[in-house]
Amino acid sequence: MSRRPTPWQRGPSARTSRGLVTKLIQASLVLSALSLLLGAAPVSADTSPTVSPSVDGILGTNSWYRGSSGGNFVYFHWGYADPGNLVDHTTGCEPVYRIDGPTVGTTETCTAYLKPFPDGGSVQWTRKIKIDATAPTGVAATPNRGPDTNGWYNHALSVTWSGGDATSGIASCTSATYPGPDAAPAAVSGGCTDVAGNSSSTSFAFQYDATAPQLSSVSVQSSDGANIVHWKSSSPTDVAAISRVARGSRSERSLFSGAGADFVDKKIQDGVEYRYNLRTYDQAGNASQTRTVLGLPKVVSLGKIGYTPRAAAQPILSWPARRGASYYHVQLFRNGKRILAAWPLKTELALRPRWRWAGHRYRLAPAQYAWFVWAGFGPRTAAHYKLIGHSTFIVPAH
Repeated sequence: MSRRPTPWQRGPSARTSRGLVTKLIQASLVLSALSLLLGAAPVSADTSPTVSPSVDGILGTNSWYRGSSGGNFVYFHWGYADPGNLVDHTTGCEPVYRIDGPTVGTTETCTAYLKPFPDGGSVQWTRKIKIDATAPTGVAATPNRGPDTNGWYNHALSVTWSGGDATSGIASCTSATYPGPDAAPAAVSGGCTDVAGNSSSTSFAFQYDATAPQLSSVSVQSSDGANIVHWKSSSPTDVAAISRVARGSRSERSLFSGAGADFVDKKIQDGVEYRYNLRTYDQAGNASQTRTVLGLPKVVSLGKIGYTPRAAAQPILSWPARRGASYYHVQLFRNGKRILAAWPLKTELALRPRWRWAGHRYRLAPAQYAWFVWAGFGPRTAAHYKLIGHSTFIVPAH
């Protein structure tokens, strides 16, 4: 006699087990079909086909590739796997192939057709590849202005770079400011970068000098009939510009422009003080500070100039000739006291730094002086004189 289990002890019958398995398979197929219709991989992540695309090339910027070490191309890989053996066949999923540039975008597609084919649907993967291995072209520098003087820049300049790129386009170009130091040539470098990250650079060369020349040892040597202006500048090639203003005048006269270290001014008047303004310029156009120096008259005459002139060292007293005069008589006074009397035969008398007269020693000390001149007729013993005129001058302190 066989023992039958009670209902709660019985396990599922074979029919019941087969029915449950069938229902589970049907549900899985329905879900897989829905997934395929939606363009997705099969439901199970463990069995779905997978693709891992990769690129052998130089990765640039903004999702661009800058070719490879061999040139303007990359190698593209589809890393394909089908662990669940769900794929019937594929198209476009070759393991390795070459993509030539330049290209603004080549779309690569890998398609897997699922079993049963053709009703099983498909899964598709895409990847866009952009290649630009060419650096920007026509890169050039443009200064914000031309040279200041004689091909030289003498104060800070700005330089900007520009260029073009036919594939990915220009992303940015640099700019630079040059404030020194002095150099010939000087140079700044810059360039442009495209969207892919390729760069091209160039330099801009120029001559730069922002240092003003130094002017020194400015002086005036006064002589009979000329004032000689002397100076020293930083370089013998510096150009000097000299002008003068006569005391009592408001007009300034340009006298000289050129290289050198001295200038002889012959167009002067006796007894007139002159102020000389001197400035030097280097080849870049930089100018020294203006130096001013006085040219005091060497010759003091009887002419009226509207002021008492200051005289150069050891001045010469001068007067017009008088017809019939045999000689002249000159008297020199300081502070109302006569300190010299002389009887020159010519129409001038050069004063010495020191002299002896009437038993006393005198020197031409800083002070204001008055002088008189007479024309003498006949022998000196006749003492026949006629006043020509008188004037004053100042011996300045040095």
